[in-house]
Amino acid sequence: MPSLDPSDAARLAAQASRSAAAPADDDPERLPTAQLEMAAFGDHLIPYVPPAPPTPLSLAPGALAAAILALVASFFTGWLLPLGAVAVILSIISLRRPHDSTRVGVWSLCLSLLSIVFSAGWLIWGFSQLAVV
Repeated sequence: MPSLDPSDAARLAAQASRSAAAPADDDPERLPTAQLEMAAFGDHLIPYVPPAPPTPLSLAPGALAAAILALVASFFTGWLLPLGAVAVILSIISLRRPHDSTRVGVWSLCLSLLSIVFSAGWLIWGFSQLAVV
């Protein structure tokens, strides 16, 4: 392998440093720590896509909780019939929303309708007992 004499090595090193330098190295106002244009601009950049907005909270768990509470209360008294009606409304709203769980919405609707039936039964029985006395 032929050896390079020192003047050729210096000339090749200067050419390599000139070819590797950024095109705007002759700008006197540019700081040595400034961004390189080839890194800041070009086809390689990924366009900014804003993050997806968060989905609103689901109504299905709240409807199920209200339905269970109304059903448990309907075993003992009929006066919480409006709670069953609120549970029916919440479960219907949750069934119409696309991101809510359909399975939980159906369960809450069934349990709340059952609680309304039990509460109405208690109220009908209670009012029928008032007429007897």
